[in-house]
This record gives sequence, C-alpha cells and structure tokens, in this order.
Amino acid sequence: MDTEQKIEPGDIILDFIRNLLSPDRASVIIPCYNEESTLGAVIVECLKSRIVSEVVVVDDGSADSSAKVARESGARLVRHAKNKGKGAAIMSGARAAKNDLLVFIDADLEGFSNEVVEKLATPIINHECNICKSTYYPLEGRITDFTAKPLLKHIFSELALGQPLSGQFAIRKGLLLDLDVDTDWGIDISIILSALKAGEKIVEVNIGEIKHKHREHASKVRTAEEVSRTILQQAGFLARKHRLIAFDLDGTLTEDRSIDVIARKFGFSGRLRSWRAAFLRGEISERRLTMYVAKALKGINVAVFEGVAGKVRKKRFAEETIFYLRRMGYKIALISYAYDLIVSSVFRPQFFDFIVCPKLETAENEITGKVVVPIFRGGRRLFHKGRALKAIMRQLALKPAQVVAVGNSEGDREMYRAARTSVTLNRKRRNGAKESIDSLPDLLIISN
Repeated sequence: MDTEQKIEPGDIILDFIRNLLSPDRASVIIPCYNEESTLGAVIVECLKSRIVSEVVVVDDGSADSSAKVARESGARLVRHAKNKGKGAAIMSGARAAKNDLLVFIDADLEGFSNEVVEKLATPIINHECNICKSTYYPLEGRITDFTAKPLLKHIFSELALGQPLSGQFAIRKGLLLDLDVDTDWGIDISIILSALKAGEKIVEVNIGEIKHKHREHASKVRTAEEVSRTILQQAGFLARKHRLIAFDLDGTLTEDRSIDVIARKFGFSGRLRSWRAAFLRGEISERRLTMYVAKALKGINVAVFEGVAGKVRKKRFAEETIFYLRRMGYKIALISYAYDLIVSSVFRPQFFDFIVCPKLETAENEITGKVVVPIFRGGRRLFHKGRALKAIMRQLALKPAQVVAVGNSEGDREMYRAARTSVTLNRKRRNGAKESIDSLPDLLIISN
C-alpha cells in the first residue's frame, strides 16, 4: 500500500509533457448541494486544466442558485429533484461522465487551483494505479481523527492514508462502477475499502492546502455516524446489503417438526397422520387440518402445553445465529405454520421483530380448541407466506433485494419468491430456493 506520494519540483516538467501527450482526458465531477458561493470559481478553475474536457456538476436538490451558477460557469448539469446525499451524487456524476478518467472535487473549496486536478490524475494517466486519493493541509479533522482513523487502525490496519475521507480523488470510471459502494456520506471511505478488498493499489498525493467552507455541527455528526457505519459494514460487523431476514420454524430453526412432538405427548399422532394424508390427497385444506389439530388440543393446560413445546429441539447454533444477526442490525421475522404457543416456548419472543403464525385461543389457562389464522389467504395452504413477508417489507419500506428468506420445504416457496435472496437447509429439495446451506451460521456470510 502506498502512503503519501511527494511531488518534487523536478517532476513538474516531466508531468507536463506526459499530460500533454496523453490520450487520457478527464471528466471533473463536482457533487453540489447549496454551494452557490464557491461553486463557480471551482468550475472555472477546473476548466483551465489541459487534461479536462468537461466538468459535470451534480446538483443534489439544491434550494439556492447552484444550478444556475453551474450552467453560467460552463459546466454540464445533472440534477436530482430532491437531496439524495453525496454518495448518490457521486454515482450519478460517474454514470453521466463521458471519459473513463474521473476526478472528483468538492464544491465548497475556497482558493482552489486546477493543479489539484492534474496532481490527482497523473498517477492514473501514468498507469501507476486506478485510484488516487489526496492528502492535504491541515491534516487534522475531527471526523477523520476521532472516528475514521481509530476504526481503520484496528480493522483495516494495512490502509495507511493521511486523509481517508478526502473528497478530492481520481478513479477509473470502470472501476468505480464495478465497486460495491454505499450511497451516503460514507461513500468516500466505502470506495477506498471496496477498492482495497478488490486488490487495487491506492496512491495518495499531496495537493497542498485545502480550505472547506464551514459545515454545521449537525452535519458533521451525521457524517461521522455514516462513516463509522460504513467502515463496520465493509468489515462485516454490520448489516449492509440486506436489512430483513425471514425464517420458517419447523426444520429451519428446529430439528423437530414441532406438532409431531406435541401429538406424541398428547396421544393423537395417529389422527395427525390421517389428517395429513387427507391433505396430501387434496381432500382437505391445510387450514382445515390446523383446525382439527387445535380441537385435539382442547382442554390442555397452557403451562403443560408450553412445557412440552419447550422440549422441541432447536437447530444447532440457531440462537447464536439470530443473536449475531440482530447485533449486526438485521430485522428478524418468523413466518411459520406452527402455533404461537409453540414459537414462544421454543424461542424467546424478543428474538424476533415480527412473528406471523396461527394463534391458539386460550381461556382460564386452557386451550379452547379454536385457532386464529393470519389474514393472508393462501388457497389450500394455511396462509400465504409470501404475502405475509411482503406486508412486513411494506412496513419497513424494503425492496426484495434487501430481504433474505430462509426455509426448508415446499410451504416456503411463496416466501422465497417475495425475497431476492432465498436460502434452504434442505439440499435434497430446494423448492425454489436459490441457495442452500449446511448450517445456520452460514447465513452470516450470505446475508452480508
């Protein structure tokens, strides 16, 4: 890993000749949000550079005259109708750029010189690297020194950069668009860490003194939070790609088929086999089967029932896996055909953020024989697991790409379809799942 690369006076003439003869031309991209006072001077200065063929300003929903200033100063304008954040602006600018060599410059710089553009671009033009970051004076910064560097020192010790959060950098467009980066204020460090994990050489050049316009305290706090989150996500300690993981119970989180354990204890295993056979022949629906089972439980003391249900064997590392997933920031849902009293007896309810399952009615500490089935109608099935999962997704405002569905049987097929990532613990019959795993801890890799 290269650290700071010093630019000696004797190299200036050589760099000038290389840049003059180089076929590379750069697109300068300036993410901008309400920076009308400094934007124009930055654009004009960038356009003075002999290697710059265009300046692209991404106006990220500004309420001031930034868009007008950009046009009048000679930049090409890309506009977001509303503020999406610096990361989104960077990626919009990259997609819009005409050149493969991209140089990113902040819009709020004071006393900016076009030499910065050329210093950043030169190592890429000379094929020394595909990404070049800037270091500058003053080196100190509260977010850099108190948030980014301490975390990087312990988690990514091989990354020795003076200004890892600098917004002034150059990169090949093809590389940037291939990286898996976050589109918020953590994007600068996200690009660096993604490039590092991809095996890219990162060069850092000194661009002299840089003066940013003062930012409000609240904005700095938000940036610090997003930077720290990005570093932890890139290290695999926090949820990143996915946000929700939905589990089935029987055969997924448990070794046993829970109702079989209940039926053996309370003496209706034979009737249960008969009801299942009728369901498989298409003579009764799964809803009817569930109601037959509920009637067989009528009069059983709730505490006795829970004691039996508590003996259902959990899958190895089931609790530990859910614990770590929750600690990483995932929401956890359980969508099961098992009764609620079984679920709460096998796992503590606080393990799950959402539970969708049939509920046994109780009165005076006894099971009444009646059952309340979730509202998501599913034909012959007890209820539609896919519709249940989509309802949770709507509540959390999540897209299928942010959801993982985990099951093991045909009954989980609709849940698999609702999520972009579907995982089964049944290698013999995937039932529509895209991936299969040997054990629950494998989810810690798949989910992130």
